[in-house]
Amino acid sequence: MPATAIAIFLPDDKNDMLQLTKMTGRSMTIWLHVAFWLVLGVLNLVLSNWYLDPSLNIWRPLVNHAVLALLFYANAWLVNLFLEKKKYVAYVALANLIIWITVPVRFYINEKSLLHSGIEPVNLQRSLLFGAIATGYGIVMLSTIYQVLINRYAAERKALAIINRQTETELQFLRAQINPHFLFNTLNNIYSLAVVRSPKTAGMVLKLSQLLRYAVYERQGDLVPLEKEVEHIRHFMELFQMRNEEPQDIEFSTVGELTGVQIEPMILIPMVENCFKHCDFETNPKAFVKMQLAVQNGLLTFNTTNTKNNADQQKDRAGGVGLENIRRRLTLQHPDDFQLETQDEPGEFRVFFSLKVDKR
Repeated sequence: MPATAIAIFLPDDKNDMLQLTKMTGRSMTIWLHVAFWLVLGVLNLVLSNWYLDPSLNIWRPLVNHAVLALLFYANAWLVNLFLEKKKYVAYVALANLIIWITVPVRFYINEKSLLHSGIEPVNLQRSLLFGAIATGYGIVMLSTIYQVLINRYAAERKALAIINRQTETELQFLRAQINPHFLFNTLNNIYSLAVVRSPKTAGMVLKLSQLLRYAVYERQGDLVPLEKEVEHIRHFMELFQMRNEEPQDIEFSTVGELTGVQIEPMILIPMVENCFKHCDFETNPKAFVKMQLAVQNGLLTFNTTNTKNNADQQKDRAGGVGLENIRRRLTLQHPDDFQLETQDEPGEFRVFFSLKVDKR
């Protein structure tokens, strides 16, 4: 059976084909059809060998199977052309037409074969005609069910691919966001230092460059080593400290073995940004930020606490990635593997984050 016959009822689009036969491949699909007709032919040969002349026991099933295969794939083509487009009357009419075109051919072949073998059962012609009609409609029904199922599966795979592309686009958008509040303030500080020719200028430019390099390049991958994210957090802290004349009360500690753990890039830093953004360093001499990262028993936890000024609502309206960005990203990627909770108390704000991780 030529491959072009099978191609009639398979999707034309190469991407759809790759999705449809992802597990088995197109060649496997073709061989499954070849195997089906071969098995059917062998069974027919074995059964007909009991009563047919051996000289007829080869060409009869070959011709019969060729007609049935043609009927199967012609109907599959009609399903795509009419039935799937809800042209039911046209489909029913044409499906019946191709069945009744094949009935006389198969009736003639079977009648000649039996008569040549000396078999003359009662009502021979009626039995052969009924058999040709019944098998014709049976093959068309099988072909219709098969093609409809194939089309539904291909449509589901295509819809899933679209959803995945949309999800990836949204993730890329979320990853691409950088806290503009922090970035603009840092650039203003660098400008101020450059005007007075401060020796801190070069260091701040270097730290900002490191932050931006990580944000731009590392986010393009799916996962990064946890040590890189931790290094990024430390660079962020150092840059924040360089912006201030006096060191601020900022603590960052790690517990457990970080090596071998990989996470999504830029997944922890927004929580750090959130602490610094909302902390009341400018108005509270006792302001602080405390952060602890731990990896234990396949669970990564990151807990933060920062003081805040309840009367200052301006910071809450400022732009930034924020915790909702993190929640949305994790919901898309790890819907059942994370927890993100906040605790807003007078004077303090806490974040409790946990994520299931695997060591590699």
